[in-house]
Amino acid sequence: MNKDRPFINILIAEDNDVSRELMVGIVRTQGYKTFGAVDGNSAIRVIEDQEIDLALVDINMSPKGGFEFMKYLMVNSIDLPVIIVTADDSSDLLMEANNLGVKQILHKPIDPERLVKLMHRILRQQGLNPNPIAVNEHTTTFTPEQLMQHAIDLADHNAKSKKGGPFGAVVADSDGHILGEGRNGITSRVDPTAHAEVMAIRQAAEKLNSADLKDCVLYCSSQPTMMGQALIISVGIPKVYYGLSHGDIKSIRASEEKVREELTGQQTQTSYEQLGHDAAMKMFARWEAQDEKLSD
Repeated sequence: MNKDRPFINILIAEDNDVSRELMVGIVRTQGYKTFGAVDGNSAIRVIEDQEIDLALVDINMSPKGGFEFMKYLMVNSIDLPVIIVTADDSSDLLMEANNLGVKQILHKPIDPERLVKLMHRILRQQGLNPNPIAVNEHTTTFTPEQLMQHAIDLADHNAKSKKGGPFGAVVADSDGHILGEGRNGITSRVDPTAHAEVMAIRQAAEKLNSADLKDCVLYCSSQPTMMGQALIISVGIPKVYYGLSHGDIKSIRASEEKVREELTGQQTQTSYEQLGHDAAMKMFARWEAQDEKLSD
């Protein structure tokens, strides 16, 4: 880097517009200057015209992807640190990346805090002084389209990693700061409550230290489950965006549809009967009295 140049320059090569802008938003919060590219060829043109300090490059771009870009750097003896961005976590990819001298692989969906830490570490290794801005999800703002794409990326990665179904969710505040994110983990966690939107709401509540999310917005790759809908009402989330409807994914929500039918008129297989009313009422009365004393 030329010491007379006031900015650290970061190349971001990604063919998905929303994903690219998401990374641009994260990088710019650090005070870095960004240069965008939509494939390997346009990325090459950027490094020919600009002095770039670090590149974030997606693997699967057309006609040239991340590895073709790396091969160009090697052939032309260009010493440029590269972070490969991908949804692929296969061992073959790791071997090829290592052979091409890739500094780091960052898996999608992008974790803002992890991206910032990686950039800072690599820039220091290059003898540069990264801006000392402590940035995480809660200080980086995103548009509704970016937040929905992030939820979809979470769902896609979750399904590909076989950790659960293709469901992802993000909770953000009204300004677009990410407060929580979740992926479906019913199978991997052996937890029937681990719906994506439930996990995202749990994380947001923990971050805010409050169960009142009336100023938040929920983004889901698919329309929330009945459990999720009940929780959404409980915490007061006023707005929910979803990518796919119940009808779009009815092939993998058979049990959910069965519950929906039972609650809309058909006879349910579960019976409910009141038991232990007096003892439970005494317990509740004691709690109310204690609560009133604490609030006095």
